[in-house]
Amino acid sequence: MTHLNNLLLSAMVLMAMACGGNNNDERPDNITPPTTEVKLKSVTYRQSNDEIANPERGLYTQLECNATESVSLSSLVKLRNEGKTLVQLMYYLPQYRNADLPETFATKLSADLNLVEQAGLKAILRFAYTNSQEGEDAPMNIIKRHLDQIKPTLHEQVGVIACVQAGFIGAWGEWYYSTNKLNNTASYAELLNKWLEVLPAERCVQVRVPKYKKDFLGNSTALTPETAFKNTPAARIGHHNDAFMTDETNMGTYLDLKNDRMYVAQEGLFVPLGGETANPGKGAVLSTGDQALAEIQTLHWSFLNDAYYTPMLDNWKKGGYFNKIKKLLGYRIFLNKAEFTEQNAPGSDFSLNLTFGNAGTACLYNARPVVLVLCSENNSSEYVATTDIDLRQVQPERMATFKLQVKLPSNLPEGKYKLKLWLPDGSKALRNNPVYAVRLANTTEWDKQKGYNDMDIAITVAKDKNAKAGSSTLVFSKK
Repeated sequence: MTHLNNLLLSAMVLMAMACGGNNNDERPDNITPPTTEVKLKSVTYRQSNDEIANPERGLYTQLECNATESVSLSSLVKLRNEGKTLVQLMYYLPQYRNADLPETFATKLSADLNLVEQAGLKAILRFAYTNSQEGEDAPMNIIKRHLDQIKPTLHEQVGVIACVQAGFIGAWGEWYYSTNKLNNTASYAELLNKWLEVLPAERCVQVRVPKYKKDFLGNSTALTPETAFKNTPAARIGHHNDAFMTDETNMGTYLDLKNDRMYVAQEGLFVPLGGETANPGKGAVLSTGDQALAEIQTLHWSFLNDAYYTPMLDNWKKGGYFNKIKKLLGYRIFLNKAEFTEQNAPGSDFSLNLTFGNAGTACLYNARPVVLVLCSENNSSEYVATTDIDLRQVQPERMATFKLQVKLPSNLPEGKYKLKLWLPDGSKALRNNPVYAVRLANTTEWDKQKGYNDMDIAITVAKDKNAKAGSSTLVFSKK
């Protein structure tokens, strides 16, 4: 009898637990099944060993220019055929030290830049009045007037301008000598303010030594990821060093050797840094290629003059270091990995994770779009989506992952599609010119006719009644 009572009591307890023990009133028929994560297919990429002639980086050559003679198109084409994408146009204007530039000069400057574009290059601009230490420069009012005169051209041709150098004051525009007594902090600030006024906000002006930028800003704080790329004065002033590797201080480029080098190294991650070597003087020991490469990597250089100082550069060629510099100088962006939804439905969100690396010495310093291109299997139609990825954030020797959701058009035809990556120029004038698109440093196929990087990604689009409607504001649209 006792055994039977115990059995009845146990049954009653089990019934009570089943009927009244769930405070959330959850029952088997209304329990929400666990969410099934969408599985992403993964692709990994190999890096290329090739030299890649990408825009706004690498070796450049300086061409001396004046107010009347056109830049030589054949010289520009030769540079491009040598694998260069940059040219420095150094304008000497001695006859206009005390007068306006002729009205024809703006037209002539525009024509020169058109030739630069025709050759597939970009220009580093500098202006000066003399190439002699004893030569005369112009007073500040004339310099500012000349900047006003070229302002319209700077804006019209901004796409083909990589950056400018402050110039104007003293021999070679290097701000050291000045017959008009402009080699002082106040004059430097006046000229920089004028440059920042006339130059389009998306371009940087380089100064000769780091002290000039520090004095202008009134602080010694280098740019950071939080302060860079904001179009502020600090984010728009870069650096050029025209005595690179000549001696410990680079002929006075670094006044406070340790702190100035650290400052420039940090800044080189966000603004253009480049320049040239110089004659270190009789009896000096020339720097070696391994030393030069290490310094370029440490300071994050983007470009280097390959025509001066020749004995120094020849010394760097020993051991193949100059070729390494040529290949690695500036940015060298590559894809490391991609994850994506292989099966998709019209109107749904396509998931894509992209991990980029940078094997170069520096970052991109001018913004450019990152565009996804969805190509039908027979290449009869293309759909594009411009992402918010900023590849300037991909720093040397670091990986950066960007996660995207892109809505497919609801009327997208069913079928198979290939995904490609298009990194065109940021200016509308050059956007559709494939010469100015960035090629990834991968072994994947490069479409030089369109400037597309093949990503080895193929997806299937098919109707699915269970597919969730896409909600992403980033949408593919027909090109």
